[in-house]
Amino acid sequence: QKPDRPFIKTVHFTKAFDFKPDITVITLGTNDTCQNDKRKNWEHQDDLMTDTISFINKLKEGNPRMIIHLCTPTPMFPNQKGLKPERKVDLTTRAKRLPAIQQAYKRAAATDERVHFHDLTRALSSGNTTDGVHPNNEGHEQLAKHFLDLLSKDTGRCANFPESSRKESSWNGFKLHKIKLPKSGANARLVIPHTATKGQPWIWRARFWGHQPALDLALLDRGYHLAFVDVGNLYGNETAMARGEELYEILTTQFQLGPKPILEGMSRGGLFIFNFAAKHPDKVTAIYGDNPVCNFLSWPGGINGKLSKVDYDRCLKAYGITAAESKTHPQITHPNFARKLQGIPIALVIGTADTVVPPTENAKPLAANLSKIDSPVKIWHKPGLGHHPHGLSPVEPLLRFLLESQK
Repeated sequence: QKPDRPFIKTVHFTKAFDFKPDITVITLGTNDTCQNDKRKNWEHQDDLMTDTISFINKLKEGNPRMIIHLCTPTPMFPNQKGLKPERKVDLTTRAKRLPAIQQAYKRAAATDERVHFHDLTRALSSGNTTDGVHPNNEGHEQLAKHFLDLLSKDTGRCANFPESSRKESSWNGFKLHKIKLPKSGANARLVIPHTATKGQPWIWRARFWGHQPALDLALLDRGYHLAFVDVGNLYGNETAMARGEELYEILTTQFQLGPKPILEGMSRGGLFIFNFAAKHPDKVTAIYGDNPVCNFLSWPGGINGKLSKVDYDRCLKAYGITAAESKTHPQITHPNFARKLQGIPIALVIGTADTVVPPTENAKPLAANLSKIDSPVKIWHKPGLGHHPHGLSPVEPLLRFLLESQK
């Protein structure tokens, strides 16, 4: 209301008001970060929440049943190449103000059930702006895809935990609930999106919580929940399956998440995701394996990969078998195993120089077996890269594959 050139007083607002839309996307606030001799906007930061609510209420006078998607400003990139020194200094200061706008918008959205909050912090990539702020052509394309993801599905309900069942904290700006499963006593986690997508879809990370989280964050931004249960040192055995089944039952019944999550497994997490999917193919939408272990004789057994004696001994104990018996134990790479996964879209990200979990003994034979039975599998090779780093950068192609599998 008080800063220079408030949008509510422009002809653009009048046109939007007169149009009386059913759905409105609001992405404002970048200029509110300005504070200099000419533009004294940030000194009114304490009014952000009330001004946002007033703006929304005024807009809804034209259509009280309007659905509003309230989005944060896109990120700023002070270190973008080619910027003048004074521009870098200005953006460095202004970028630090964006989280305050995010919180103000989040609080404003919480006052109205027809207003849905979205964080666009990750919607624009570095290099896809003309001046560190405004999108270039590629940036506009990124934003268009992001908005399409938000608008092409109805909103749903976020999981609602009883106060006694969890401990709440935060993870990357999202609500994080830590849960202890009642039967197994295993520790589990559930991250709640700002605005859930209808059907309550979710992604289930098997191991290495928080490591290379680009995909997890991209899906949270699009209304997915993110789940995890501790299956460490179990190597995908029956005890791990039981923990997974307990978590699945709680999340899909008590908290009504969707019946078919995406399974995500990095490295040894592959043992859990593929074994769980083979046992419960009707409870999986898609699978993402990242340099996944598909044969525990390869890792930790070290046929040609890296021997980890401590892990191998624990793995044998977890399965209740001897080293001799392990030689004939069924592995994920066996052709018969692929038939249990038939029809499930599978994404594989492979470092071609991985010597810890060699692709030729793990992901590649699994992919070959799937291809022979015409089961959908997509592989991204990372030439010359080893077991680390995990993840695909940029994450967009992997994200698109998994989102398509949900349709």
